[in-house]
Amino acid sequence: MNKIHLRIGGAKDNQLVIESVDVAPYHLELFCDTSGNVFITDLNSEQGTFVNNRRLNGFQLLKRGDRVRFGQNYDFQWEGIIPTQSTQPKVVKKEAKEEPIISRKKQESTQKTQSVNNKQLYVIYGCIIFLLILLSLYL
Repeated sequence: MNKIHLRIGGAKDNQLVIESVDVAPYHLELFCDTSGNVFITDLNSEQGTFVNNRRLNGFQLLKRGDRVRFGQNYDFQWEGIIPTQSTQPKVVKKEAKEEPIISRKKQESTQKTQSVNNKQLYVIYGCIIFLLILLSLYL
């Protein structure tokens, strides 16, 4: 499993955007290491982050079945987010007592695509320079 780092909150520049009164602009971070361990860190949100009904201070290692809640009312299904990394943007809107709609940003896939495109450009430019050098030698 690759390392995964998600910043979660209501601000549009988070990797996971959740629009809810119980979610701060920069609420928390989830980090998954290469061994599959998932850590959660509250980013000093006023609403608080709760793991198994205990307010999170600092960071904590999450275990399967741990219940994560933002503020008083927003239950966060973290196990559905971490193992399956999607390339589609995720935005979660929550009105009072409604189920959220989730979508994810394409940041990771865009970076991978740009990396592949850059490598292809280097090869093309290298070939052009090589041909120019050969032409200059024969002219």
